Amino acid sequence: MYVLLLLFLSWTGLAWSAEEGEAIEKTINAAAMAAATFSETRDKQAVLTLYSKDYVGIQDGETETRDSIEKWLSDYESELEKGSILRFIGAVSNVNVRVTGLTAWVTYDYVFQAVRKGELEAQDSGQCTALLRKDSSAWLIFHEHCSKPRRP
Repeated sequence: MYVLLLLFLSWTGLAWSAEEGEAIEKTINAAAMAAATFSETRDKQAVLTLYSKDYVGIQDGETETRDSIEKWLSDYESELEKGSILRFIGAVSNVNVRVTGLTAWVTYDYVFQAVRKGELEAQDSGQCTALLRKDSSAWLIFHEHCSKPRRP
């Protein structure tokens, strides 16, 4: 009976981790999608609610905070209101989630493209490591480090 109880408890722990892993991966995908669809939605909160208030990240050697993300969104929204036709496309792949209690770290590849009039204007791709923590029922990104691969 004791062995069955241990097996049951081990299985429920794995099921919990799988559910949490899916929720964490959804957060990472939602962050990319919310930024990529911002030109249509103009919904800053769809992006910002995925980041903790104390978020600090590094994007290609530059520090960013939740406030700097909000400023970028505001600046982009202002350009859209002036008629800018610049659009961004973002995608993540090879997402690998690890969970330890209420903290998780995720590694993934990203591609971010700037498109104007259907033409690719710029492209950025690389790898990221994100740290998340469980806040109530949501997983929030509190640190992220993204960088492009070095050229040989």
